[in-house]
Amino acid sequence: MSPHPRTRAASPVPITPPDVEGPRLRRRSAVWAGLFVPASLLAGILVLTRENTARCLTKGEACDGTPGLFYVAALAIALAALVTVQSTSRPGVRRAACWTQLGAEGIFLIFLLTAFA
Repeated sequence: MSPHPRTRAASPVPITPPDVEGPRLRRRSAVWAGLFVPASLLAGILVLTRENTARCLTKGEACDGTPGLFYVAALAIALAALVTVQSTSRPGVRRAACWTQLGAEGIFLIFLLTAFA
């Protein structure tokens, strides 16, 4: 027997703590995406009750509004962020994507509420 006990070499793979924030952010992101649909419907109904909207739909007057490209861009960013939150394994990217998703959904709702203003 050797006088020195045999020691193990350090693992080349760093030990990482378990990801406790990941499932919580994924769940929150899915809940926000689920609540986005009823919020959009409610905002659409509120927009339809305005006098300017009625005038635009019936007479074609006062139809100024936000260009459709902004709506599509906000929805595309929200969808890309949702997919990123659900699929990435990197905590920093997941956190940033979750905040981006919430921001893009909020911007879309603001665009919707200011339509026909």
